[in-house]
Amino acid sequence: MSRHALDRRAMLGLSGFALGGLALRSASAESAPAGPAIIPLEGHLPPLALHMQDVETGQTVTASTFRGHPVILYFGFTRCPDTCPLTLQNAAKLVPLLGKYGKDLRVVFVTVDLAYDTAARLKTFVAKFGPPPVFTGLRGTPAELKALAQRFGVYYRAPTGPDSPDPEGAIRHSSATYLFGPNGWAIALLATFPSSRPDLPGVAALIRKTMDNY
Repeated sequence: MSRHALDRRAMLGLSGFALGGLALRSASAESAPAGPAIIPLEGHLPPLALHMQDVETGQTVTASTFRGHPVILYFGFTRCPDTCPLTLQNAAKLVPLLGKYGKDLRVVFVTVDLAYDTAARLKTFVAKFGPPPVFTGLRGTPAELKALAQRFGVYYRAPTGPDSPDPEGAIRHSSATYLFGPNGWAIALLATFPSSRPDLPGVAALIRKTMDNY
């Protein structure tokens, strides 16, 4: 397991609630964590709220931009050696399983490495896994990133220099992966999504059901 992929309680600091006492941990690239692959979150998290730059269009986006779309939200960085690309690879495999809803999915990748991940670098990285707008790279100011991460209990630490010589060791982040419904409310924590055993059929079934009922 890489040094940046930390075992963190994904809900730490979120109003002190615990999902039935279950410790929610980040997945490593090598294996899936013990416990359920999909953990229901309805009623436990605030709705999606953000204000950042879409690196594909250069435009500022907010939660309303994604209204009507199921959203997978993940925080990472372009120099990540394992969990970040694996999570996006899993998302790419998920799209065809969604059938008619594949075009509606929004995979939102938020960089935590603001010093190195320019809009151009992030755009190139995200495009490796799928086309926009299904795959969307977001970059915010330090304050915008902090606000979004704190809202959903995501831990990160990144260097301030533009060319950190050791990104794997210097940059750390939890790999909590959230699924939001088309109404902007959190549906589930995809506990095994950043791993080699992501339960893609289960995630696809949940998204299709959510969209059918929307």
